[in-house]
Amino acid sequence: MSALLAKAWRDHRRTLIGFGLGLVFTQLLYAAFYPSIKESAADMNAFMERLPEALRELYGNDFASPEGYLRGQLFGELGLILFLVVAIGAGARAIAGEEEARTLDLLLSTPVRRAEVLRAKAIALVGLMTVLGVIAFAAVLVVGPPFDLTVGAAPMAAATLMLVLLAIAFGSIALAIGAWTGHRSTAIAITTAVAVLMYILNALGGTVDALEPLRPLSLLRWYMVPLLLSGGLEWENVLVLAGTSIAAYVVAHARFTRRDLAS
Repeated sequence: MSALLAKAWRDHRRTLIGFGLGLVFTQLLYAAFYPSIKESAADMNAFMERLPEALRELYGNDFASPEGYLRGQLFGELGLILFLVVAIGAGARAIAGEEEARTLDLLLSTPVRRAEVLRAKAIALVGLMTVLGVIAFAAVLVVGPPFDLTVGAAPMAAATLMLVLLAIAFGSIALAIGAWTGHRSTAIAITTAVAVLMYILNALGGTVDALEPLRPLSLLRWYMVPLLLSGGLEWENVLVLAGTSIAAYVVAHARFTRRDLAS
């Protein structure tokens, strides 16, 4: 199992280095822009008050505060997109990528079971997103204070954990689809479409009464509500995101351990 984990981790090393550096650079850029945002606090807050309720729920009513700024930029826009891109790509590559590259047959020709391979891939996915979360957390705490972009370590840790859990959930969905189909592009396309639809459902569910009952079906609702950085963890939200990842893994296991890989 240790050898499988080492291989699975090596498969992510370029992703970790590239996106890790990207996160640090992105946060440095956000921090450098923050003083100009802070100087325009009154105008920014007035502008936010004119936005639709769904967008105000995403950014909050205090965009010019450190919490509101990070909530909108790191946890609501580019940072969120980066985490989902990495997780979905890694989940899709885990099984389907190896199968398409014809390296999975070679791996399974060794005395290992399919379940062990799947478990190692899933653990590596969780590890990858966790390390990227730690990098994002550390980047905010290190590069933020020189630009007055300062938030408490506890709320920042809670928000980062939610971002990591959301990314792992979508990565696990991609893993399951890849394990079922054996096609990396299919896993990426379907999971990305699901993420976009869930984002739209969460946004419209806050303003369209007819969609409000369907809003809990969106993982973004459990990630974004209540506002990140505004308090501690909502354990119900944690359980929903973690439970989604576990359910996706069970589905992947049920199919991958029985599917004819030659088909």
